[in-house]
Amino acid sequence: GTFMYAPSTRRHRISSLSRRTPRSINPQLQNLPETMSDKKTTDQYGVLLYYKYVDIPNLDDLLTFYRSNCSSLSLLGRVRLSPHGVNVTVGGNLPSLEQHIEALKANCTLFHGTDFKLATCHHPLNDDVAKECGFTSLSIRIVKELVTLSSHPLLKSPEISNAGRHLSALEFHSTLHNANKESPENGLVLLDARNLYETRIGKFHAPNVETLDPQVRQYSDFSSWIDDRSEQLKGKNILMYCTGGIRCEMASAYIKSKGAGFENVFQLFGGIQRYLEQFPDGGFFKGKNFVFDHRISVGGSEASSTIGACLICQCSFDDYSSRCRCTYCRMLVLVCESCQNESPLYICELCQKQGKAVGSKQLNESDDSKKSLQGVEFQDFSSDTMLLPQELRGDGKCSENFQVS
Repeated sequence: GTFMYAPSTRRHRISSLSRRTPRSINPQLQNLPETMSDKKTTDQYGVLLYYKYVDIPNLDDLLTFYRSNCSSLSLLGRVRLSPHGVNVTVGGNLPSLEQHIEALKANCTLFHGTDFKLATCHHPLNDDVAKECGFTSLSIRIVKELVTLSSHPLLKSPEISNAGRHLSALEFHSTLHNANKESPENGLVLLDARNLYETRIGKFHAPNVETLDPQVRQYSDFSSWIDDRSEQLKGKNILMYCTGGIRCEMASAYIKSKGAGFENVFQLFGGIQRYLEQFPDGGFFKGKNFVFDHRISVGGSEASSTIGACLICQCSFDDYSSRCRCTYCRMLVLVCESCQNESPLYICELCQKQGKAVGSKQLNESDDSKKSLQGVEFQDFSSDTMLLPQELRGDGKCSENFQVS
């Protein structure tokens, strides 16, 4: 193939934590069906997620490959390319997805060691969900960064080569299991690198382990949260996790860049997705794993508990398929069917903490004029939040302006 750069992949195993302290190209597929249901075939449907942090010598060549390969295989979804790697989330018939993987392996040494996450699933539940999650077209874009760690223009992204050490699902589980036998003063901190709406339906919980949920609206707020809690994290063994791995790559590198006292940073290889494959009963993970494709959320193969709650009535609820969003900031919120029938306006808990309230102006989700309410500008997170968590560096990663996710 044209791409001969073959990066080395690293995957560290440790016996214990104490041992070592733009251009925009959106080609529309020919003869795109009127609805997602029209394209169902006898082939089983699937979703493929993968990412890779690696220097790409020629973006144009890689762009040409993706446009040709994905279009010929009728794959729909998102491809993000940057000088530092790729992040891909595509859906299609399983044979086509498998052919895509084989083409990458056969023609491009760039993807040596990549963790391709291929899962069978149902077709998109409805056209609205498919459209919002980017599964009605093929979008291929060249971006500056795979993941946007901070919205501050002067903050330089950390070196990914300095990211936290990877722990397999078994190692991650064992670390939490062993901590359960120790005192609460074990120096272990479990850090969730995802957004608030994700953690509201699923998260890790282990006895005797301090768990930190940053409760951020989007990933670009994460670095500021870390800065504000540097003293709390200093000297700790930090165990990080996210959906598929990519956000932890950048976030763990940022924490380690703070120097002395921040050396012991570890991340779950393959994210929650690989952990649930290893522990179908959920293990230490409770609830469901939010994903940025039309599946919306994924639990273990065994029945998973519901830890989410309706924003309005607080009943047990964890279904985001209705795509209810905060009237002000557009963040996804959980609203049960009964409460949806009562009111079309919702205020997320973060906006509530800022003192915002529903005014008299009515606003419809489908109204294109929904740009302000009582002088408050909308930030349309929906487009940025679409990005699906995946994997990098041959391990797993997720991407683009993860203003998610």
